[in-house]
Amino acid sequence: MTISFWCQATLPSGAEHDQFLFSSIDIGKATGFECLLDESSNLLLRVGALTEVQEIQFSLTLVRGQWYHLHFIIEPSAGIARLDAQAKVRDIGERASSFREEHRLPGAIRIASSRSLTIASDSRECGPSTELVKSGSFNGKIDGFKLETSSECDINTLLDLDFTLDIPTDRIRDTSCGHHGELINGPSRAVTGHDWDSSQSDWRHAPYGYGAIHFHDDDLDDAMWNTSFELDLPGDLQSGCYAVFVDDGETTDFIPFFIKPAPGVKDVPSVALIIPTFTYAAYANEHLYDKTRTVHFPGDSSKVDKYFRTLMQRPDLGISLYDSHNDGSGTCFSSVKRAVMNMRPDYLMWLFDGPREFSADLWFVDFLERELGARGYDVITDHQISECGAPLLNRYKVLMTCSHPEYPTFRMLDSYSAFLKNGGHFLYLGGNGFYWVTTHDPARPHRIEVRRAEAGCRTFELPQGIWHHSLSGELGGLWRSRGRPPNCLVGLGSCAMGVGKGTGYGITDEARSDPRVSRLLRGLEEEQIIGDFGLVQGAASGDEIDRLDYGLGTPRNAIMIATTKLAGGHSDEYMLFNEETLFPMVNITGTTSDKVRSDIVYFETPSGGAVFSVGSINWVGALAWNAFDNSVARLTRNVLHEFLLRAKPV
Repeated sequence: MTISFWCQATLPSGAEHDQFLFSSIDIGKATGFECLLDESSNLLLRVGALTEVQEIQFSLTLVRGQWYHLHFIIEPSAGIARLDAQAKVRDIGERASSFREEHRLPGAIRIASSRSLTIASDSRECGPSTELVKSGSFNGKIDGFKLETSSECDINTLLDLDFTLDIPTDRIRDTSCGHHGELINGPSRAVTGHDWDSSQSDWRHAPYGYGAIHFHDDDLDDAMWNTSFELDLPGDLQSGCYAVFVDDGETTDFIPFFIKPAPGVKDVPSVALIIPTFTYAAYANEHLYDKTRTVHFPGDSSKVDKYFRTLMQRPDLGISLYDSHNDGSGTCFSSVKRAVMNMRPDYLMWLFDGPREFSADLWFVDFLERELGARGYDVITDHQISECGAPLLNRYKVLMTCSHPEYPTFRMLDSYSAFLKNGGHFLYLGGNGFYWVTTHDPARPHRIEVRRAEAGCRTFELPQGIWHHSLSGELGGLWRSRGRPPNCLVGLGSCAMGVGKGTGYGITDEARSDPRVSRLLRGLEEEQIIGDFGLVQGAASGDEIDRLDYGLGTPRNAIMIATTKLAGGHSDEYMLFNEETLFPMVNITGTTSDKVRSDIVYFETPSGGAVFSVGSINWVGALAWNAFDNSVARLTRNVLHEFLLRAKPV
């Protein structure tokens, strides 16, 4: 029997667990075969024998990042196991090398096994456990996989896996006998293989070069926990944000969920609050505090909460789209089929010591309850909009975002544009919105894909050749790089970020004298500065911020209602995003660049609609300040009710 494939180890040492390249071993019956890197980086082959599993250690050392073609030959009756290996040169100064080593075992080898063949992990049975179990997963790429038997007369191919087939799916195709397989936990496809030569960077059009799958020991698509309880909900529950409260006598938790509007109901509220569930998924269980990882932020350990501590203790809960994998490579997928610890109503973001994402967005729910009542608005999610499109949005007169709608799909952007072209009214009440290209597969709705390319505020950059999404084939990176900057949609585009104290906005003279916005500024006649207060970073403009830029597509009829530059501006703790500056990289901080600012803009559409945008993630923290009795809440309230007064059904 022969087993052959290409492999590239990306963490051959330091994984602190065995890493299996393939496995079909049944330990109890002493049958099967498997190959692994042990914790000391030794390359081992194990095979079943008469009474026990026999182990062979090869002297070949896999070098991190180097491609090897491994060809194992096992002669069961003779008790012989051999490895032929070829190392692919990594650069023009390296010589090609090959390796051959043969071992003879006492007695016959029993390779037939009742276990299914597992690639890039071990074949041992596993189930729910109250203790952390060491991973057996391989960190690295495997390109193709072939298993053959031979006799004196012929060669019989039992398995020939072609990883270039069905890339958008979790199916693995066998081109020999139909022994197809399934991927578990979403390893990365559409990645460069051993034969990629940069002649083509889009896997959909490449005749070769994309036959690899990149596996990681911290990939997680579905935690597969047992069901603890089921909850039957009343059919007449209002659309909204809900949570299940659980208490085991020692600890408590709120598990959030959302009730979608009932389909087919004609009598719907005029307003819909858009819950950015793709943003929640992207940030799910982020580990940017973890100094042991390649990517991390300096944080204050005194600001940690119980969810932070849980994530530190539970690596099995997975990582986010902001973290590098254990092997240093960047993430492409995130899933919500797991406990998402930073999606809790009392979560405090360790970097700001305040609510962020879901916990902050609940202030919008509180605001709408006060203004419109419990049944005066619907809650819809990114997942819904991506699946249902414009027909869902067109049920409403007014759409309102939450604080950080960063991850839209192509269909979502088209749906928002259609809503505005049809006369809809839109409140963009956040920052860093509509930024990253995102793919969502309705067949696996728990999973999103984001590939961070050559631009953008990012914690890592994926290598060349793997910027096209595996689920859709579309080019990843910024929507701005794809010709759809957020300025075209909402008048603002993300430009800078800072973790220091925020600032307020100064109202412009232009806005004071423009009749189009006079009703929006009612009650603010004596206010020169608004939002110089807040529950997060001390002001309305902070965290990630957006500005008006006509060169990037802000509509020419947009009015700048207010800007942070008229309120003193941001400190030098705020810096431009890298896509905002070219060489030489000077004047990029809050006090040195006019580009580092938040603007509040308003514009109208030819169809009778309008857009109001605030350009700051922390707007909501100022909105809720002093129990919603403040200038930011007054302006937001004016816009909401003015839009409702003007709006007609889309």
